[in-house]
Amino acid sequence: MTEHQTTFVCCVESGYLETQTIRMIESLRRWGGKYKNAPVFAVTPCFGPPLAKKTHQIFDLLQVEYLSFQNQSKYSWNKFLNKPSALAAVEKLVTSVGIGWLDSDLLIVDEPDLLTLKEGESFLACASDKNIGSAGPEDPNEQYWREICSCVGLNLEDLPWIKTELEGVPIRLYWNSGVFVYRRSTNFADHYLQTFIQICNSRIASQNAGFFFNDQIALGLTMLNMGIPWRALPYSHNYPMGSKTHKDWYNEELLKVAKIVHYHDAMWPEFWDTFVECLSKTHPSVTDWLTSIGPMKNEAPLPSRVVKKVINSIRHRKESDYLRACSVI
Repeated sequence: MTEHQTTFVCCVESGYLETQTIRMIESLRRWGGKYKNAPVFAVTPCFGPPLAKKTHQIFDLLQVEYLSFQNQSKYSWNKFLNKPSALAAVEKLVTSVGIGWLDSDLLIVDEPDLLTLKEGESFLACASDKNIGSAGPEDPNEQYWREICSCVGLNLEDLPWIKTELEGVPIRLYWNSGVFVYRRSTNFADHYLQTFIQICNSRIASQNAGFFFNDQIALGLTMLNMGIPWRALPYSHNYPMGSKTHKDWYNEELLKVAKIVHYHDAMWPEFWDTFVECLSKTHPSVTDWLTSIGPMKNEAPLPSRVVKKVINSIRHRKESDYLRACSVI
């Protein structure tokens, strides 16, 4: 039990996610400011090989609560189910005012001071970029959103207009789910999980992304269905970097004011040098720390990797079966 203002939750599994999760939490402990000592739960909500002994030791040093269970959903093969499942489990264990979700591929580089819920607020998230959002009737994603809204009891017109942080264009409400905070007393996680399942049950897939963003789509729709008051987080609290978008998206001035960097694949060896070079110009102390530990790698032992490969193969087959039964819009 905890009496802190905000409890943070993330997911962890054997393999590369262990490395990412450890690095994310350590960055929170180093540069999180008023959040650096906040309670953190790392959750494994699915079947898989155990975490390494070293990971548990680091969790102890970083004062991380580890929680492991196997969800019983028919969609347990769907890795995006892990997020709402983990939140629903932690929500029952804590008493903090807020619960914050942190993706494992985040790097905290300065105090993310806007993550605290103010009076009259129950939800915080960032509309970092358009992605598969809809900009209106002429948008190729419009009909997809209309169908998805219908399956969770909403009309497309119920979605308010928000402006994306990257492009500065108006879209129907669509949050990035890498970072968000909600008021625990709303029991948001249970509603979020239910909405995610509803979307899966609808068997509607996007022509552009399949069901890859279902957890993000469910996020805003849950918030709207609950009617809870919200505040949009700025780009500084979910600034994206990665090899695929670097050429078009990178902006040194925006990185300079970033508090949370959503780095995607940027800390793996292939992009490491570019990432470190950029960060050295804006956050030198963070760069010094990263340079001392080097690029990320999968440190899971060979037996665990073999088991994980088999599990991923099974999940991929079930994923393919599910997609074949979907209506693509």
